[in-house]
Amino acid sequence: MAESKRVMGFGTFDALHPGHLFYLRELRKLGDELMVVVARDSSVTRIKGRAPHFSQNERLRAVTATGLADRTMLGHPTDFMRV
Repeated sequence: MAESKRVMGFGTFDALHPGHLFYLRELRKLGDELMVVVARDSSVTRIKGRAPHFSQNERLRAVTATGLADRTMLGHPTDFMRV
């Protein structure tokens, strides 16, 4: 019996655009289950030096609404390397 393969992708997904959709579709092809982590507002501000245009909850809802991920979640509040 073959084991299923879980794939995880990360991103800001501010103003979801065709490039994001391409990225998510390509991730989807890599395994059986896709988990997507959306960066928190605080991480975006710290890393990019500016606040995102859309809130973390709006961005999370937008990624979830694509139906491409099996599970979507916000990143860790203080350590973007943790989930």
